[in-house]
Amino acid sequence: MGKLGGGLMSHPIIVSYYTRNTAYEGHAAELRRSIDKLGLDCRIEPREAKSSWVENCAQKAQFIREMRERESRPILWIDADAVLRRPLHELVDSDADFATVRRRGWEISSGQVYFGTGSKAEALIDTWCKYCRDYPYIWDQVSLGYAWWDTSLRLNLNTLWLDERILLILNRKSFKRFFQIAFNQAAIIHKQESRRSKKNHRKILPEYRNDMLPEWWKEAARKNAPFPVGQERLDELGLG
Repeated sequence: MGKLGGGLMSHPIIVSYYTRNTAYEGHAAELRRSIDKLGLDCRIEPREAKSSWVENCAQKAQFIREMRERESRPILWIDADAVLRRPLHELVDSDADFATVRRRGWEISSGQVYFGTGSKAEALIDTWCKYCRDYPYIWDQVSLGYAWWDTSLRLNLNTLWLDERILLILNRKSFKRFFQIAFNQAAIIHKQESRRSKKNHRKILPEYRNDMLPEWWKEAARKNAPFPVGQERLDELGLG
């Protein structure tokens, strides 16, 4: 069980990885300090860098599966380029199979993702891993959305959509970043290292992003109403 005081002994263990010899190594150290300050348990480990930013991100699903096999409690993934300012009380004693922030009503955030301990959470992770393996050019948050869609169709997946206000994504401009941090009460601050790191990696073509998702997918996601997708629509999802 976790080390958290105040009686909240069932906070999920926090897991993350960073790529060696990159800016993420320093960010990961800061993330660990923020977690230690709160008295929470974490597993933050290094991984070798791949040849592209998308491939590095695609390692996330497999890493989460490995951590889940090693741990017997719920897992909360937090990106290495983030800091945690308070425990996520929303997830203490949660019976959800899966929880994350969904921005704009449809855009699933993979920067902080919770997975429970049951077989449904395991099925979701396995499906996500398969998408990342078979379609490495698709952004990991998009493939996570696909995995949620598919698993929700097959199983009665218990999904918890977290309040978007728990998450703060920092502005690129340092002046605005200062005021964001000073006056925002978000639990998790994402520094968005990817905006800089992507420039140093080979780009895989085609690269499928959030903004490329078709409107019919977004609308169904907003309504929590996934439906079987026919072969004719796979190209629209970058799966053709």
